[in-house]
Order: sequence, then C-alpha cells, then structure tokens
Amino acid sequence: MKVLQSLTGLVLASIVGCLFLTITTVKGRYSQPRHIRNCQQYRDRRGRFELTGNDDSVYCLQQNLYQSALTSSPFNVSIVYIEALLQKALSRCGNYDSLIRPPNPTNKKCKKNKKKCRKQSLYGRVARTQESSRRHGKRNCSWERKEVRMLSRSEWRRFTNRLNILKRPVRLPGGNSFIPYDIISDIHRSDVNIDAAHGGPSFLGWHRVYLLLLEAAIGMPVPYWDSRLDYDMTEPTDSVLWSDKFFGPGFGVVDSGPFAGWITADNISLVRNIGSGGSLISDAMFNDILRYTRHDPVVEPTQGRSISIERIHAGPHVWVDGQLSSLQTASQEPVFFLHHSFVDYIWYVFRKQMRDAGNINPASDYPNKGPTSHRPQENMIPFGNLRNIQGYSDFLESLTRYQTSPTCPSCGRSKDLECDRTINRCKSKARRSPVITSDADAPSGRRRAMGPIYLGRKFQSQHTDRRTRGDALRFLPLIRRQTLV
Repeated sequence: MKVLQSLTGLVLASIVGCLFLTITTVKGRYSQPRHIRNCQQYRDRRGRFELTGNDDSVYCLQQNLYQSALTSSPFNVSIVYIEALLQKALSRCGNYDSLIRPPNPTNKKCKKNKKKCRKQSLYGRVARTQESSRRHGKRNCSWERKEVRMLSRSEWRRFTNRLNILKRPVRLPGGNSFIPYDIISDIHRSDVNIDAAHGGPSFLGWHRVYLLLLEAAIGMPVPYWDSRLDYDMTEPTDSVLWSDKFFGPGFGVVDSGPFAGWITADNISLVRNIGSGGSLISDAMFNDILRYTRHDPVVEPTQGRSISIERIHAGPHVWVDGQLSSLQTASQEPVFFLHHSFVDYIWYVFRKQMRDAGNINPASDYPNKGPTSHRPQENMIPFGNLRNIQGYSDFLESLTRYQTSPTCPSCGRSKDLECDRTINRCKSKARRSPVITSDADAPSGRRRAMGPIYLGRKFQSQHTDRRTRGDALRFLPLIRRQTLV
C-alpha cells in the first residue's frame, strides 16, 4: 500500500512538474514581444525598415534606427537616432534637400511675375507631385490631421497604442534597451534647445518640425486638440477629453485611460491639475490672430500687450498644470503634441489667409528679430542642418493638411460634440461624472494627497480664465540630469 502511495505521489509530482515546465516554457516564449522575433518582415525590397499598418512595425523601426545609430556613432547615439527620424520625416514626399530652400525674395523674375514664380516655387512642385500621385492612384504623402473628437475609435486607439509602443523599453542585442518616447521628449528639455524654440520667430517652424518627427516615429498623423471647443463649455474641466475615453483623468496622477501608469524620463508619474490657472484658447483669441496678414505682429517678441501665437499657446500649458506647465517637462505629457498640433493648425489657417488676402508668400515672410538663435539663417537647434527660415518653407507645410475644425450645425457628426446655437459654435460634451466614494477620490483630495512635484521653468500665461481656481500644484526645482538630446 505504501509502495502504491509512493508511486502515485511520484506520478502526480511528475505531472505537476511537466505542467510547470510547460507553463514556464509557454510563458517564456510569449513574454518576449512577438515583434522582436519577426522584425525582418518589415524590411522593404532595399532592406530598409518601413512602418506598416501593423503596430509592431513601430517597435521594429525604433530598434533598427537606434541600433544603426549605436553602431555608427556610439558616443552620440541619441542625436544620430533623432537625425535618422528627421530624415525619415522630411523624405516622406521624396527628395527634400533641394526643396526646402525658400524662394529668394530678391529674385527679379519673382518681383515681375509673382504668379508665375509661385507656380515654379517649391510649393508648386510639391503640389503637382501630390496631384500626380492622386491621379495615378498612389498614396498621398501629405497626412491629414483631424480634431481628436473627429477620430474614429479605431483611429484613436491606434494612435495611443503607437505612443505606448514608443514608451515601452526597446531591447537591443547585448541586453541593453532604450525608450524612444523619452529620447524624443528630451529634445524639449535642454536650455539650448528651449531657447532655440521659444521667444522668437522660429517658435512656429521649430515645433512644426518636432511634430513631423514624432509622426515619423509612429507612422501616422498627430490629431489636434482644438481647445476652443472646451473653452465654450460652462465648465471646461468637465470636457469628455478628461475621461478614459480620451486623455484620462485631469486631476492627480494619470492612473487610468490610454496613458495610465506613464513614468517620465525624470522617474516621476504623469500628473495633471486641469483648470488651475491660465486659459484655454478661445475663439476670440483665434480671430485676433487672423486680423493680421504678416508674421511680424503675431510672433515674438511683440510690443506691449499685443497678441501672438506663442503667447496664446502658453495658456493651455498652464491650464493643464503638471508636467505640461513646465518648459523642460511639457513634452513628457502626450497631450503636448495634440496641443501643438492645434497651434500648427492656427498657423496653417493664418498662412492660407496670407496668400488669399495679402498675396504674401509665407515662406519668405520670416521676421528678422528676436534672439540670435532665432535669426533666419541660424541652425534650427538640434535639427541637423535645417535653418530657421526653412521652418517656414512651403515644403514643410505641404507634408500636412488639416481637416477643418468641426462647425455648426452638424459638428462633424461627432458623438462627443454638440452645437451651441446661442453662439453658433460647436463645443465638447461633458464626461460622465465619476462616482466619488471618499474625500480622497475628489479632485481636491487627489491634489492634496499628491504633494509637490519636480518641475522646471514654468510657462507664463498672458490670459487667465476667470473660471480657473488658482490652486496650481506645488513644485520643487527639477533635479538636474544629463539630457538625451
């Protein structure tokens, strides 16, 4: 009997052991992301990695670009990686080297026949190339950006999924890894880069290039957040955007929604405190910008209380609070790119008006003012050999087109927008109020429980919405660390 029991025990132990080994083997096999084993399928005929409709290709492209940078320049790897992304962004519509030169304003032929010169300009060549592509059934190289509430659910999920892939550590041969999103966000971190991007005419072109670079990394357009649609609400903090359906919670640590659990390159949780100060962009601000037909009045530096695109853009940075409120950490917040996509939309509409109303070529209308780092022929730090004036080029503009922001009465048939007939403008619908089970779950409770966070230089908003609370998060000086770019 004892022998039988012993044999039974051995058999059971063997079965359990086999099951354990099987589970361990299966778990080990599938714990490695599928795309690590199948990256070769994303090479084109020339052996280059390309982004496809499969999200896994995003991971594989980053791995390949970084490994190539590591092989060619081990002491400058992050910068070389960024330059490779930049080249990919600018070559979307073919060879860009000879195209991004802005037309020469001193050209005598241009002065005599502006219309003819216009047709022969770079913008005309790119436009004809795109039109030819459409006629021959080829995919248009110009990507369309939509207001975030106009995206289908599958489009939004794809966008956020690809951002999350960038936020995932990418493994490299030898056991090392890197986080693509952190390298990209660190471009907006160092004092040198920030000074080259703010406080002068290059603000617009610099951030246009930055958006194109992120799009090259994810292989799809960045939607825009038209904050006018929230400004017109009775209480903008109630917007559906601050729900798990879109951006996730607007108060406290971002612990739900598509960006739940994000940890920044400074090893700090992503936090928000919407409606604490500043102001979203209003329709009046938007129209004030469109009163002008030249760049000089709407780009920094400006005199007195004059309005500029950069000044009104600071309001939402302050309004969201948290990482977005600081120059050094703003791009760690994914909402940064949707906000700047809207800033670029404002500039896109403004440039169209320049051509239609003032017959002015935006590519050559670069104001020669501001800090030395913003002068027309200075390098656009840190974007390779690009010059500041090239940020205004028609070529860069031609890489993007915008779906017009929703208007009444249909509001684009979005389920998240409604037409306010008293002002004849669309505005966001409110999110469903969460069930609050304790004081700690209330927005004010979550802010108190969070304590101070580490931030750098804060954005300064010229406009303050009277509905804001004035309870910005407490913060401590940002801990110094070596920037990746």
